[in-house]
Amino acid sequence: MGKSLSRLSISDKILIGLFLCGKKEDPLLALERPLWNDRISADLAEKAGLLYDEAATKLVPNDTGLPAPLVTVLTDEVRLAAYTRLLQEVFPYQELFSESLKDSDWVLSLFEQPALFIRLRPQKEQQVIDALSAQAISFEQISAQTLSLAATTSLSSWPGLNRDFVIQDLSSQRIGTLLSLLPYYAQKKMWDCCAGSGGKSILAKDVLGEISIVVSDKRASILRQLQQRFTQAELQNYRAYEIDLARSVPSAFAEDFPFVWADVPCTGSGTWSRTPEQLYYFDSSAVAAFQLVQRTILQNALTRLLPGGYLLYSTCSVFTQENEAQVAWLEQKMGLRCVQQQLFDGSAEKADTLYAALLQRPA
Repeated sequence: MGKSLSRLSISDKILIGLFLCGKKEDPLLALERPLWNDRISADLAEKAGLLYDEAATKLVPNDTGLPAPLVTVLTDEVRLAAYTRLLQEVFPYQELFSESLKDSDWVLSLFEQPALFIRLRPQKEQQVIDALSAQAISFEQISAQTLSLAATTSLSSWPGLNRDFVIQDLSSQRIGTLLSLLPYYAQKKMWDCCAGSGGKSILAKDVLGEISIVVSDKRASILRQLQQRFTQAELQNYRAYEIDLARSVPSAFAEDFPFVWADVPCTGSGTWSRTPEQLYYFDSSAVAAFQLVQRTILQNALTRLLPGGYLLYSTCSVFTQENEAQVAWLEQKMGLRCVQQQLFDGSAEKADTLYAALLQRPA
């Protein structure tokens, strides 16, 4: 619920949150708000209108000038005002949206629990599907390589994790479509310069085949997790370095690359349905701060990109300052050419929303 409904008590906000996010009858609502419980399957706009019915002055200012008890005729306009006000309170940053989201219903995704997605690795697809079926674990097959499972599904202890399948959000998987645009010479060696736990590198290996991979991250602890994950994934043709690109590239790191993937630190706003505490504590001034850090990282990473080489820039943000504005800066100030950029809006499929752009340095 973010910082919305700040005028209400904690107990009221908990009940409203259960009502707005719920899909099936809830025992607490049945006890405390039986009318809401009866309408739990309604869409969000109808639910917002129902909240207005019960507490007009708490949710939407009484613009009629009449005492609240006299506001008895609830028009469609009044209900729409309640709905719009609620969404604006939950996510008051819509003016910062990437262009393709400005007229969308993306904010509604914050009220819904995201699904768990797994990517089936090459030649392991049927094996994983058979194993899930044998354990009576329900799933939906999104594509030949992608399965969607309930968010509560636990696969972290499965012996085939990373070897046979990877836990990876649907939109993260779809960024792999940009890898297919790389020419042959750029598919042989990659620097994953903000590697995290290595999911992008495993994806690149599965899409591109035999590629030499160099990974780096500023956190030694995350690199240890990466190395453990790579062992599980049976990925051997790689080298790992501890590098903080917000500072500089160490002189000892003298390699050049035809392909650099920079999945930069960002607000993470495209994943806030998974991490709602980030929405609650977010300050919009952080967007400009992240933009500066991202540009420093990109400038440093580009010192190792060969002429004619390719940069894949990605974020898990919905904000244009971290997305399209950065690509415009890369073109205008860094001299790169954008081959393709896309915002992967996963909201309709209970997935994250991510952004990626493939750019080329002139030869």
